[in-house]
Amino acid sequence: EMVFSASSDFCFPEIEGSPFVLTCSQNSLQVVQSDTRRKVDSLLFRHYPIEADAFSLESETTSQAAEGVRTDQNAYGFYWLDADGNAFALRVQGQYFNFEQWDLGVEVKINSTLSPAYSPFILPAGSQNQWRLDCSPSACDVWANGQLIGRSRSSAASPIKSLGVFTASAWDELFGSVTFHKFTAYESTQAVSNHAEYVLEDSLKKESDLFTHSGMSGAFNDFAEDGFHFSPVIPFGYYGLKTGPALENMDVRVRVTMEIDPQKRGTQYAGLICRSSQVGMYMAVLRVDGSYIIFRDTPDRPFSLLAKRNSDAIRTGLTENALRLVCSGDTLVFYINDQLVESLQDTRYKLNFGRGGIYTKAGGDAEPDAIIFSDFSIREVK
Repeated sequence: EMVFSASSDFCFPEIEGSPFVLTCSQNSLQVVQSDTRRKVDSLLFRHYPIEADAFSLESETTSQAAEGVRTDQNAYGFYWLDADGNAFALRVQGQYFNFEQWDLGVEVKINSTLSPAYSPFILPAGSQNQWRLDCSPSACDVWANGQLIGRSRSSAASPIKSLGVFTASAWDELFGSVTFHKFTAYESTQAVSNHAEYVLEDSLKKESDLFTHSGMSGAFNDFAEDGFHFSPVIPFGYYGLKTGPALENMDVRVRVTMEIDPQKRGTQYAGLICRSSQVGMYMAVLRVDGSYIIFRDTPDRPFSLLAKRNSDAIRTGLTENALRLVCSGDTLVFYINDQLVESLQDTRYKLNFGRGGIYTKAGGDAEPDAIIFSDFSIREVK
């Protein structure tokens, strides 16, 4: 505790010509961009020695965007080093976060990174965010403002030797200010016991807080005894809802009730999302004509088709079909009514981290009862 005092390892001033200026006062550390900063990638980091197999870290941060910048471009976070010299980091930028591994050579390089994932629980620029990291040799959980928002299974395999904070800015970004408050870390056996596989389950038959942090304007949405009636208001419109923490590997399931007619031509569909992040997401959906499709959806290449087939596993008529999408490593596996219908590998764009959810596309005549979801779940896959 009290590591932001003027005499601590965190608070020694930056050298002349540094792209950042650092000041400590009242148990807070503030970093701003130097007036003389050149257009180069910039990094400031400070750490403090510890000795622990597992730790919990707590701190508060306030990020303020640079003047004249519409969105907060500040990057900042926490990092830790193990006895083998490996460096691991949690990076935050705006309302997105990700986990990274660094090479602390002559220049700091990012060796590997998980896809930046959005969290509605990270408050926007100018607000104070409360952070907690629980890290063991098996995993790291990150909490924002009391909510679990993500887990990385790529954690230090040897004792932790130091913990720290950092700020970063790409050459073409403007850095405003980031203030760290009340940094506290302690050895924690609880960090180990909390890393059992994550499970989220909801029948979707009564209103809950599962999707309350997702804007649902532009879509019919209503909970009823038979499930969650959810479909886009706009004809031929698309809609997705994501929930839960970001995970590396996940098993997402739901039951979908909709009219399936192989003789009918139409574009309406419903299904599942896995690994939704800033980089993109995967979707596996059931179509109204009795076929299924698996997409990779990214900003550069929206709705890239990975698989499209008919299957005898699909029940026709106005009926229920159970869907299951497993995203683990480079492999995507899709089940319909407990039958394996597709297994494929995909490494392009490295969609390796994100949230799960449900997805729909309206038909020509959008209606509130066109698609009904029930028995939704997300399970972490080790």
